[in-house]
Formats: sequence, C-alpha cells, structure tokens
Amino acid sequence: MLNLFKKLFGTKNERELKKLWPVVERINALEESVAALSNTQLRDKTEAFRQRIQDDTASERRELETLLARQRELAEATSVDDPEEGQRLRDEIEAAQKRLREAEQAVLWEILPEAFAVVREASKRTIGLRHYDVQLLGGIVLHRGAIAEMKTGEGKTLVATAPLYLNALTGRGCHLVTVNDYLARRDVQWMGPIYHLLGVSVASIVHEASYLYDPTYVVRDYRFIGLRPIERKEAYLADITYGTNHEFGFDYLRDNMKFSLDEYVQRELQYAIVDEVDNILIDEARTPLIISGPSEESTEKYERINRIIPRLQRGERKEKRSPDERPEETGDYWVDEKARTAVLTEQGIAKVERLLGITNLYDPRHIDILHHVNQALKAHAIFRRDVDYIVKDGQVIIVDEFTGRLMPGRRWSDGLHQAVEAKEGVPIERENQTLATITIQNYFRMYKKLAGMTGTADTEAVEFKKIYNLDVVVIPPNKPMIRIDYPDVVYKTEREKFNAVVEQVVECHERGQPVLVGTVSVEKSERLSKLLKQRGIKHNVLNAVNHEAEANIIAQAGRYKAVTIATNMAGRGTDILLGGNPEFLARADMENEWLQRAQGLPEAGQRYEDVLQKLRDAYDEAVERARKQYEPLWKPFEEKQADALHRLTEAHRAFLEARFWKERRALLERLAQWRTEATANLAEACQTQVHAYAEALQEVDRVCGPFFDEEGQGRFLRSLEELQAALAEASGNGASNGSRVQAALAQFERARADYERAIQKALTQVEGDGSDFEEARRIYEETEREFREAEAAYLEHRKPYEEAVAKAQQEYEEKRRKYTKVVEDVREEMEKAPDTLRTRYEEILAHYRELCAQEREKVVAAGGLMIIGTERHESRRIDNQLRGRAGRQGDPGASRFFLSLEDDLLRIFGAERIQGLMTRLGMEEGEPIEHRLISRAVANAQAKVEAHNFDIRKHLIEYDDVMNQQREIIYGRRREILARQNLKRDILEMAENVLLEIVAQYTDKDAPPLDWDWQAIEDTVYKVFAFRPSFSAEERQQLSVSELEGRLLDMVHQHYEAKEQLFTPPVLRHLEKIVLLQTLDTLWKDHLLSMDHLKEGIGLRGYAQQNPLQVYKKEAFELFEALMQQFERDVVEKIFTVQIAREEDVEQLERQRRPQPARMVMSGGGMAPTLAAGANRPNRPAQQPGAAKVRRNDPCPCGSGKKYKKCHGA
Repeated sequence: MLNLFKKLFGTKNERELKKLWPVVERINALEESVAALSNTQLRDKTEAFRQRIQDDTASERRELETLLARQRELAEATSVDDPEEGQRLRDEIEAAQKRLREAEQAVLWEILPEAFAVVREASKRTIGLRHYDVQLLGGIVLHRGAIAEMKTGEGKTLVATAPLYLNALTGRGCHLVTVNDYLARRDVQWMGPIYHLLGVSVASIVHEASYLYDPTYVVRDYRFIGLRPIERKEAYLADITYGTNHEFGFDYLRDNMKFSLDEYVQRELQYAIVDEVDNILIDEARTPLIISGPSEESTEKYERINRIIPRLQRGERKEKRSPDERPEETGDYWVDEKARTAVLTEQGIAKVERLLGITNLYDPRHIDILHHVNQALKAHAIFRRDVDYIVKDGQVIIVDEFTGRLMPGRRWSDGLHQAVEAKEGVPIERENQTLATITIQNYFRMYKKLAGMTGTADTEAVEFKKIYNLDVVVIPPNKPMIRIDYPDVVYKTEREKFNAVVEQVVECHERGQPVLVGTVSVEKSERLSKLLKQRGIKHNVLNAVNHEAEANIIAQAGRYKAVTIATNMAGRGTDILLGGNPEFLARADMENEWLQRAQGLPEAGQRYEDVLQKLRDAYDEAVERARKQYEPLWKPFEEKQADALHRLTEAHRAFLEARFWKERRALLERLAQWRTEATANLAEACQTQVHAYAEALQEVDRVCGPFFDEEGQGRFLRSLEELQAALAEASGNGASNGSRVQAALAQFERARADYERAIQKALTQVEGDGSDFEEARRIYEETEREFREAEAAYLEHRKPYEEAVAKAQQEYEEKRRKYTKVVEDVREEMEKAPDTLRTRYEEILAHYRELCAQEREKVVAAGGLMIIGTERHESRRIDNQLRGRAGRQGDPGASRFFLSLEDDLLRIFGAERIQGLMTRLGMEEGEPIEHRLISRAVANAQAKVEAHNFDIRKHLIEYDDVMNQQREIIYGRRREILARQNLKRDILEMAENVLLEIVAQYTDKDAPPLDWDWQAIEDTVYKVFAFRPSFSAEERQQLSVSELEGRLLDMVHQHYEAKEQLFTPPVLRHLEKIVLLQTLDTLWKDHLLSMDHLKEGIGLRGYAQQNPLQVYKKEAFELFEALMQQFERDVVEKIFTVQIAREEDVEQLERQRRPQPARMVMSGGGMAPTLAAGANRPNRPAQQPGAAKVRRNDPCPCGSGKKYKKCHGA
C-alpha cells in the first residue's frame, strides 16, 4: 500500500524537490540579463537588495525601536510603579523581534531568484565556476533552514555561497561552520572573490587568529594569501563569518565571562550553515564544550595510582543462564567494551587495597582514590596509543575518532587525561575545574535559523528532526552515479581478512587501478602498511601520526597505480581527482627542488610524506629490535612478580579477615552511622559493637601488649569505658544526650589511633602465640617480602628495554622536528621570491597537467578509484563517507568492505551465531563467507550501535536542557548587569529580601516579641549590613513583625544613602556592577561543579525505583534556587561591608577581575580573584573527601550558630 502511494504521489523528498524546481527555472531565466551587467552594476545590486529589505520592514523596525527605548528608560529608573511591566515589555519585544524576522524572511524569499543569479554570475567572473542547477537547488534548501544531502564532489563549498549572500543582506551576520581550521581558512580564500565582487565582507576565525578577506593585502606565506589579520570582534562584524564549531562555541562561552559588553565579540546568533552537519551535530555532539581553570589538586596521586595498574591482570565476566546466579568473574578486572568501561573484580579490589595501603577502597573517605583508580584502569585497559591518542613532543594528543585528525589543546575531563599522561610517562598537567560549559546541540539550537549540508544525512533524518527540528532533503547528483558497491565479505579471523585485503590491493595495483584503503585506527593502518611492504607495494599512509602531509597524500590518491591507506575519511575537505591533482603535485615538486639545495640534508629530493613515513618506520624498527633483545630477559620475572602479587593479595585478604580487623571495620561503620543518625536503637548497637571490638583487642594485646606503655594503654581503656557509658546513657534516654557521645567519641578516636599505631609497630618485633591474627600476620609479612624481591628483579631486568625505547623515541622526535623545521624554512624562502619562482612553477604545473590528464584516461579504463573498507564503522554514515570518495561527478569507481568476526563491531555486538554457522559449514582458513545472514547481522549490529549512540545524545540533551535553562537565566542576568548603568534599585531589592529572611529566621508572629532572638537579629544585621540596630526594652515588647521589618528597612536605606554620600554615586555605581558580576561568576562556577556531582550519581536513583531524569530536574532546581538566594545574600553582604576609599582602587579592582587569556579542556581559562571586602563572611566550607556530610538541620561548620540550611547551606 505504501509503495503504491509512493508511485502515485512520489516520496516526501520528491514532492519537496518538485516545489523547488520552478524557483531554479526562474533563476535560470535571469541568467542572460544578469550576465549583461558590469562589475559595478553587479555590486550595486547588493545595495539595492539591502535597501529593499529596509523599506519593506520599516514599520516592524519602528515598532521594535519604540519598545527598546521604553525598556532602556525602565532599566535606568530609580523606582518602578508596576513590577510586572518589565516582564510584559520583554514579552512584547520578543514578539516584535519575531515579526521583524518573519518580514525579513518574506522579502528574502521574494528577491531569492535575482540574488542567486547575481551570485552565480559573480562566481563565473571571479573563480571560473558556474553553479549547476542542482547546486542552486541545494542553496534554496539551505536558505529554507533544512539539511541538503549532496554526494561527495558535488561542490557543497560553492553551494553555500548563494544562501550566505542572500541572508547576509539583512545585516545581521551569517556563519558557515566547518569541521577544522584548514577548511575555515581555505574556503574563505577560495570563495572570497565572489563576496568581494558583490561588496559583501567575509571573515575567517581559526584557533587564536581571525582574518578578513582582502585581495589587496600582501602576505609572504602562500597559505594566508588574501587574508588580513583582524580582531575577533571585527571578524564577527563581517557580513559572513567562516569558522569551526569549537571556535564559535568557545567564543560564546568566553563572551559570557567578560566584564564589559564592549568586549563581547559575537553578535546575536541569526543564521548558520553547518558543513558536514552529521559530523558536527551528531558525532561530536556527545562531547560538551568546556572552558576550565586549573584546580588546586596535586598530580602526585596520578603517578602513585598509575604504578599499581600494570600489576592487575585482565579477566572476563561470564553471565550465568539463571538470573538468580551471580556472574562469574576472573582476574583483577574485566572490560565492558560496549560501554567502554573497566570494572574491578573482588580480587582486584583486594589487590588495589593492598598496593595502596588502605583497608576499604569503597569507604567514603577514599571515594576520590576510587575515582582515580577507575580512570587509571580506563587509561590502561581501554584507551590505546596510536588509536585514541598519540604521544608527540612530550604531550598526549587526542585523535578524533571520526576524522582521524589530531586535536591539540583538547583534553579529556575528570582526570582521564592525567591518567593517560601518567601511563605514557609524560609531564602531568593539573586537572581542570569547569568555569563554563555548553553542549554542541544547545549552542546551535540558539540560532534563529539553522541549515546544514553533508554527503550522508538521510540515515540520521529522524534524529535531526527530533533534536534540531531540521528536515533532510536529498539533492540529486549533477551526473548519474556509476560506482559499483560490491557486497561485504566476512572472514573468521582478522589475520585472514588482512591477507585478503592485501591480495585485493595487489590485484588492483597490477592493473593500474588506484586504491584507497580505509582503516578505523592508526594501529590498523600501520599493520596493513607492513603487510604491503612485505609484498613490495609502494603506498602512502594518512593518519594522525603524519597528518602534516595530508594534502599531498590526498592529491596523489587518484593517480595511476596509487595505493593510499587512510584512517577515517570524514571531513577531509579535499576531493580525490582521478589521475591526480596537478596543482598540489607541482607545489610539492617546487618544495623538493628547494630542499635539494639545503646543505647537509640526506633526505633532500624525497617527498615530504615519504620522509616522515621513513622516520616513523625507523622508530618502529628500533622499538621492535629492543623488544626482541630484552623481552626474554624480563618476561620470566614479570610472571614471577604477578604470581607473588597474587599470593600477597590472598595473604592480605586473610589478614584482614582476622577477628580484630572485622570487629574494627564493624565498629567504624556503626560510629559513622551514629554521626548522621543518632537514635536510641543505634546507640545500643554501637555499645554492643564497642564491646566486641574491645574483646578482639584483648586477643591482639596478648601478642603486643607489653610493648605499649601503661599511660597510653590506660588512656585508651578510659576512653573506651567513657564511650560505652555515654552510649549506654544515650540508649537509655532516647539519644537525647548526643553531646556527651560526641565528646567521648572524639576522645576515643584519638586514643584508638595511638593504640593501633603502637600495635602495628609492636607486631613487627614479636613472635605470637598462634592466634589467627598472628598467623595471618606472619604469612602476610612473608609473602610481602617475596613480592618486593620479585618486583625489584622485574624492574631491574626491564630497565634496559625501557631505556632503549625512550632513546628511540627521542631520536625520532628530534629528526622529525629537524626535518619539518627545514621544510617550513624552505616554504618561507619560496614565498620571499614569488616572481622568480612563477616561471618555474608554471613549467612544472604544465607538465603535471599533461601527466594527470594521461593518467586519468588510464585510471578510468582500469575502473576508477577502488575503495576498500577494512572494518565496518559504528555508523552507516561513516561507511558511506568512505564509499563516497569514489564515483564523484560521474566518475567510475568501486567499493567493498572486508570484515572479520574479530572486528570490534561484530565481536562486541554479537558474532556468536555467525561464528557457529561458519564452524558448522566447516569453512577452510582464508575462505570468506557471503550470506544474507551476514549482511543482516552487520546491519543489526550497526543499528544497535546507532540506537545506543542516539540514546546517549538524547540522554545528554535531556539533562543539558535543565542546565541550559539555568545557563540562559545566568547569562541573561549577566548581560542585563553589563548593559545597565544604574543598579542601585536591584541592590536595595536584594537587601530587602535578605532582611526579610533574617527577620523571619529569628522571629515568630505567634510568639510574644520578648521571646524573639533579639541578640541574633542585631548580630546578623551587623554582620550583613555593617550597622548594629538597637531597640529599647519597650520596643522589644510592643513591635510586631511587620513593624520590625519596616524599621529595619528604613535603617538599611539610610545606611546605604550614607554610603553613597561617602563614596559618591559614580564610584558606588561602579562598585555595584563589579560586586554583582564577581559574585555571580563565583557562584556559577561552584554551581557547575555541584551539577557535575549531581549528574554523576543520579543514575543510581533508578535502583530506588525513581526516574533519574525527574529526580535530576527536581534537585537541579533546588540547587539553582539555593544559588540565587546565596547570590542575593553574598552581594548584599559584600556591598554593605566593603570599604574602598578611592576611585583608583575601584578601577584597579576591575582590571584585576578581567579574565586572563583562556585555556580550555578544549582550551581553558583563568579564575578571577575574589573581591577584598572588610568584615566579609568566610567562604563556604568545602566538603572534604573524608569529612562527614553536613545535614541541613546541623549547626553550620562556619561557626555562626545557625542551622546549615539557613547559613552556608542556603
């Protein structure tokens, strides 16, 4: 039925395109008349379009300006008659802005055909490219705020020019979002002449730099031709701005940390086209953007924990058939590859406790240690060098899992990056604390109109619609696709698969067909490279290790007999031309000629990418030689060490199971319970446990008692008796006398610590009487000595290997650095003499144009580019991106994926059925299987992963939506503070709220005034407002609550007026703004940390039959409510108590508060200093890992005497 409907009415995509084709015909109809215009007349069209937009939206603009003027008046008023007017005005402004945008979009749609025709003509005249009809179709889709799916090679870069030009006419600014800095710069240089001819400015923002396209600007470096360096703010003021998603997102976060609206660089986010939209909005959306500052934690803990992880042995977890049976776990830890986590077994926990010298890893005091152990375990068991990261110049650099590119400056959070640094033995940088954060999804959802383009979006159409409300329109290719996609072949083992890949490459190579082999990691690409070397096949490798040569390698990938191995081809931004790219080849030859002139360089004359590969090969060979030479020496000792550690762990566990330790642990658990829940029943249970602990001690005392001095022993026994008596009294009177227990407990803890230290010391000097405690101790000490000896022997025999690898690494880095420096110098020298080189360059270029044309004919005859995939990716999109490198613009080509049952996708997501089938069929080694069951299994596995990843992104955005609402409120409040000149009204409103809270806290309208806590009222008012109110005895008897509030409010106003006279109004206005901003930023930073902690543990609420998301929303709201209350309290206290004598001090304070150059987790940031204020309250006490949690009704630890919920817990 559905198929019949589609035949009759067409698919949704076909119906959408049918509506748009008439618009393309109108554009074509204008081509002849536009072509007759001069360059000046073309440029004048831009001004005419702008004027039409202004004229047709004049009434909407006047209405909006009237409302904005009223808002400015209201903001600066000293008093407001109607408190609701501000909100009503904001709603009216929002509605007026929406009407203006709709009016502008209506005008743009009217002028679209002529505007697109103008852009097409400008493109022909400047860069020699004419927009095809399908490219115009794609541009219309982008203007309408949808995603245009266009195959690789269809010219998406050119497609974007028309909608960008059209939307830039409103003067609001447009953004083109790319996947990397190279494309953000290249596309501006390439398309810049089109915009320049039409009088539209275009800028590029890249990491730590911004440029404006200016063809008259002279520059030496050919990479920056036509790019004039400018300030970031000027780049955003351009009509069109190109940049990466990271730079746009971080600039937004950085803006909202600044202390003047003049320093903001971004304008309101209006229209954006996202290139490679699936890569940015889906693949990278799981990673939030974070600006962070360094925390105060030491890095020593990472090194300490890193030393123990290699001693743990990996095991596995086997699920039982019955749900009632516990899974069987072996080894010290097992890895869940689906969730990318590593989990300690009971045996592993015991081993870690022994190696770290702690008794209970899961004790709340050790929660921080547990976290870092888990992260270190992840770093060793899951994150692999040359797959997830590489080590370069003493730094761990993340490899983008989707593009295979390096991401310098970007760091994993939560201590994971530090754990990897410790694993690799490079300098460990301090962990960061979040200062500002936003997800990719929520950043791009702030744009009023969003569009995107990619070659692979249709498979994710549902997600684009659900999360971003974006439709996907598939644009037909300019020429029919003739690429042949062969079915997958599956082998039993990875070794068989790679052998088959090599055979396929050799077969293609012999007939001259170029081959592009796609791998999923650096490790796999280098493994395949070694196999091809053994067969004598010359090839290039493109991965994160040698990414510097990317452009040259891609340029050669389509040449006759070329073989290229690449790690992920997403977002490479360079088309593979059959026969080769003559411009890139000519430039590379020019560089080689100059390199040959460089003195003392043995690598002269070789291609850049070949030299880098040879250096890498030499390093790999040196490491392999060292392993073969030294492994036989240290391997036996490694096994002895592991065996000794296993026996030591067992002995340690037996030691801890002795009666003394059992009773000690039970006692500590009971006492910890008592601290948080003092009840009569618990007091009785504690008393029983104290008695059991004392009995266990007597057994130990028989072994070491004579070595403990009488005074210390007596002190301990007296404290034990006092604690028992206090607990007995508490259990008898309903635990009402908790203070005596607390005092006795503190005294007991001190005496117990002394006694146990003495026990440990004595146990090393005596022989026991055969008790279980003494026997366990003896075995434990014996096995510990054996382990220390085995460990020392292992380290001694492994040391030469470590030294040899370190030496090889150092030599490789030095040679690579030296060579790349020479190449950079050569390029700079070439740019200094462009005129003398032009003739030679034209000669080489002409040669390569002829050669590439000849090779193209050969390559086409051989079947075009052959794509070989060595593994299926988690997403079908990534597979399609690899396939899409062949068959561009009607070229011939072919693709095939080679799989094995050991591939991550099939292995993790269920290959048991396929493996069983292959075994039953009795398949020979090296024999592939092609069966619909295989195709179905692969499709099911990919569907599982795609669904899993979609759930992660959906989960992330559901939680971040909560944070997003809070972020909008905080950033909106911040902008409001920065925009207004007079904030006195706000300060007095906050002061009134704080004062009413103080009165409510210490008064009771149902109690006589004499029973109120007058002393607390006076002390708190003095502490917060810096004046002490006084009331006569008569007033204390007669004042009502409302009268007291009125009296105090009058005093507050009088005190503030006096302060204003003392400081002068301008100085106080200045100070109000600084205090508000500083306090808001400090509390927001702390709030982000609290939200992180809340999110980390919220999943456990599911075990309590609660909806984690609902609980998260509720508790996040409570945290935010507390933040806003604390904000008012802190601001009032600071502004009323601060003492600054001179205006110069205020200016100096503001200078200090300005943010320092930011450094994040994809960069970062400096933390601003706190304001120095007289009589300022102490900072909120930090919760230490080992401290007991302060409950809301407990006395506040700051010493104010108030309940925690009314003080620092507010």
